Amino acid sequence: MRFSKTGRARFISHLDTLSCLVRAVRRTGFEMAFSQGMRPKPLLSLAMPLGVGVEGEDEICDFSLQKRAPLTELAKKLSHELPKGMELKSVGPSFDRSKSAARVESCGYRIELESLTPTYEDAVDKYNHSPEIVLLRKRPKGDKEVDIKKYVDHVRILESGNGIAFDMEVTTEGTARPDEILAALSGFAGSELAPVRIVRTGIKVKEEEQPRPPRYGGQQKRRGRR
Repeated sequence: MRFSKTGRARFISHLDTLSCLVRAVRRTGFEMAFSQGMRPKPLLSLAMPLGVGVEGEDEICDFSLQKRAPLTELAKKLSHELPKGMELKSVGPSFDRSKSAARVESCGYRIELESLTPTYEDAVDKYNHSPEIVLLRKRPKGDKEVDIKKYVDHVRILESGNGIAFDMEVTTEGTARPDEILAALSGFAGSELAPVRIVRTGIKVKEEEQPRPPRYGGQQKRRGRR
């Protein structure tokens, strides 16, 4: 399922978003598949959590049904059951064995700013030409230094001139956060850049290769000793 989450729906937390999606699928009348074990849970997950206050234009949700469902009917019912601010974009079968969360390569962001300082464009230029930008990330288990340039190498100014956009890599080591990019730019600008709207424009996932058919007659039989 691909869907958008905009407007006031941006304040729905990650866990509450999962609950909304589970309820929406259940209300379609098609039975969901559950995990096995002592406490079965609905097989539904998101490709990547969305921060509270951040909008998403093209989010990805994986879910499983006990039986195949007519896509047209499923899409129509899902669209009706999603809460206000969450809109279905498409729904269809997935032929990948792994979940989307395990195949995320990068995601795009657009940040609209409240006001632009005179040094706004210079800050973007300094960011793009810096070999590394190390920030201190505060965590409950201990602070950690992170080079955000490893994940966001280039920042571009919107054609309207009222904000920025960038692509953020997602690796096994981790990724960056939109607020960290803003913090770095604010440091270069010498004043805080206040966001009006933060939007995740899309999520890019790696498409797995389809299994190759077996090769017949490719191996020769070993000759036995005489």
